Amino acid sequence: MAAPLAAGCSLPELSPEAAINHFLHTLRRPTRLLIGISGGSDSTGLLVTLVRAIAGNGFAHSHTLTAATIDHGLRPASAEEARQVSKLCEHLGIPHRILQWTGEKPATGLSAAARLARYRLLSDAAASLGADAIVTGHTLDDQIETVAMRSGRSASDAPGLAGMAQATLYAGRHWILRPFLHTRRNAIRDHLHAQNIGWIDDPSNEDPRYERVRIRQSAPDTDPEMIVRAGHRRETLSAEAAAWLSGHMAAMPGPVAIISQLHDGLTPTDARDHALAALIAVLGGKPHRPAAASLARLCAALDDGSDFRLTLSGTLALRRRNQLFLLRERRGLLPLSLVPGESGIWDGRYAIGNKSDVEITVMPGPMREIDADLPGAVRATLTGTTPQVLVRNGLLPSRCEQVSINPRLSLYADFLPLFDLALAQALATRLGAEPAPPAPV
Repeated sequence: MAAPLAAGCSLPELSPEAAINHFLHTLRRPTRLLIGISGGSDSTGLLVTLVRAIAGNGFAHSHTLTAATIDHGLRPASAEEARQVSKLCEHLGIPHRILQWTGEKPATGLSAAARLARYRLLSDAAASLGADAIVTGHTLDDQIETVAMRSGRSASDAPGLAGMAQATLYAGRHWILRPFLHTRRNAIRDHLHAQNIGWIDDPSNEDPRYERVRIRQSAPDTDPEMIVRAGHRRETLSAEAAAWLSGHMAAMPGPVAIISQLHDGLTPTDARDHALAALIAVLGGKPHRPAAASLARLCAALDDGSDFRLTLSGTLALRRRNQLFLLRERRGLLPLSLVPGESGIWDGRYAIGNKSDVEITVMPGPMREIDADLPGAVRATLTGTTPQVLVRNGLLPSRCEQVSINPRLSLYADFLPLFDLALAQALATRLGAEPAPPAPV
């Protein structure tokens, strides 16, 4: 059995066999893996290589496989292609399901909508099949294209330039694993050719209406080692930001984040700023960090040392002496109605579940108790930012146990890259959110 690569090493370009062998050695426990297979060369190579590595390298008692294909219903041939994949899986002895993306498709943003639908369906399949993780065939070529797309609209030190993480948590439910991020597409195709295994070419992969196709056709020359270094930097920055929060942040109901000792002279400024960007996004219920210009304005005000009040990404930032208070501002809080048995997201900050037998509406309202020692602007804001559950005749105080209200980390709720796990866990601990499950790699 081949030995795993050294922990923490900067991976070179790997053959499909070496990449999968390394991947199987890094899995931390016996795992049932759901392979997302479209029938293209990347995912077909992933499945075939995993099947042979598990059977031939002593992993048969450690890891098992199942597979699923998403039929997006966007091309007439997609249903037949899914059936071809099913036949390949049957030949390999792998259980397989075909999942259909049904319903009306959006007129704009189709690629993004299809991506979200794909992961939702794969996660549902993983749950029903008892899979611990989802595995996809993203390659080094995909990674280079991703970074090239992001670099065109990001600063040179933006977190997104680390590309895709080797593992990403989807919706707090399942880790998505990408063992081929150091493997070239041509190497996978050569590997399939050597075994007389074909694949399906999706014509949309040549359609220049899609940004990724245009980037691919431009032959981006992004240095893979630069992407690796950016990934290491982002992971380090996350750990440093998490440590800064642990030493400087307290939380009060609301929630109100109180940052003390703003200038300790020990923490790098970029780690502090990275922590604040994530915290502000979460407190404001936003899925993205504040715009670079807005964050720069906040950080300049912090460095100036004077008291201030400003808002960014739905969050009020108030400095009083050597303390910074952060909480949801009192604008843009919309009602949410849920029928019996329905769940939903209120203001990006809370997951609401209606287990009662009546329709409810969640509205912004006051905290029950507001600490009199808080600054006046903070106390005033807390009178209108807390979720209140109403029914037709008013509040629902006596039956609130039938309505679940759970804090949600909006920045990481849909996709949490492994790069950011340390920071996400630190925020969850302080804000009372559910921590992420440990990554299987």
